[in-house]
Amino acid sequence: MRPLVLVLLSASAPAAASQDLAALVAKVERHYDSIKDFEAEFTQRYERRFLHKTIEESGRVSVKKPGRMRWEYRRPEEKLFVTDGSSSYFYIPAENQVMVSHHPEGPMGLEKGSPFELLAGESRVTESFSFFSSETPPTEGGVVLRAVPHTHHEEFETVELEVRPDDGTVLRVVLIDSQGNRTDFTFREIRENLDIPESQFRFTVPSGVEVVVVQAPQGAP
Repeated sequence: MRPLVLVLLSASAPAAASQDLAALVAKVERHYDSIKDFEAEFTQRYERRFLHKTIEESGRVSVKKPGRMRWEYRRPEEKLFVTDGSSSYFYIPAENQVMVSHHPEGPMGLEKGSPFELLAGESRVTESFSFFSSETPPTEGGVVLRAVPHTHHEEFETVELEVRPDDGTVLRVVLIDSQGNRTDFTFREIRENLDIPESQFRFTVPSGVEVVVVQAPQGAP
């Protein structure tokens, strides 16, 4: 028979781990409740499992509450994604084309239930996800959490968030689809509460550029 003290320790370990996990998730939410905007250098990696192929892009991201984002891709080619919270623009200078969506949700907007809603002040992660511990090793010195969405998503099945345990800053977001493909966003040189001007989140279509209007997804308002 196992000593009673070992039985009690075994029973209490999962409860303690669950409490630690809940406390860390709450810290992440408090952190993003407390900031108005941020900028960071980002690296985005697409890992396609069956093709054994990885594509890497990088640039600067700016985010301002509520729902404003600007992704400036610099390498390997220039691209610009801007959303003002109601309309979104995806401009590819090399193709002389800009895709425009006038809906806040959709392939170019903040999809409902996306982890990027947290960063843009549109929701709290506990409203959209259940959280679990992850065995994935961190790459940025943080703690990795596994997040399972409450509703079905076409673009991802699970999410990994690497967060800084002392203050809840998100260092990395990984979207994993049903095929095991991964889209990894890593944030570095994070700067917060900069009072980013609204002009950063406005886009004027350049003269002579082809405009493609993206229709709203099914079920969107």
